[in-house]
Amino acid sequence: MHSQLQEVPAIWVYLEQVDNKQLHQMLWGIEEEGIPFKTTEKQITDIRKEAHNAASLSPLAVGIACTHQEIVVHSRNLTPDNPLFQVSLHTLGAQGELYNQLRNLGCNAARLVKGLPFKPVNDANQ
Repeated sequence: MHSQLQEVPAIWVYLEQVDNKQLHQMLWGIEEEGIPFKTTEKQITDIRKEAHNAASLSPLAVGIACTHQEIVVHSRNLTPDNPLFQVSLHTLGAQGELYNQLRNLGCNAARLVKGLPFKPVNDANQ
């Protein structure tokens, strides 16, 4: 008898040269909402496209791409050029505010899965 291990449905997160303290804030936001995530180191040349690719591969239809400069949260149901959130890390304010914004961004990725209202984030797309 063969058992097949199935991967836990999760938000897929692609990472390239990220600050671990900043990354942990975003991942804690996802975790606070009770949604699993899977991180993968990857070279990112087009952040919107990579976030959309992550969403397309995620069983939960939500993907995130992160670089040292910005973060994109995407849904499989959106076109690649129109992410749900695209945030420049340089515009999020001082460290305390930055960490709060990153945690909210992670919460929002998880809330997209759960169908809950989003928390406020300084988003370049708004």
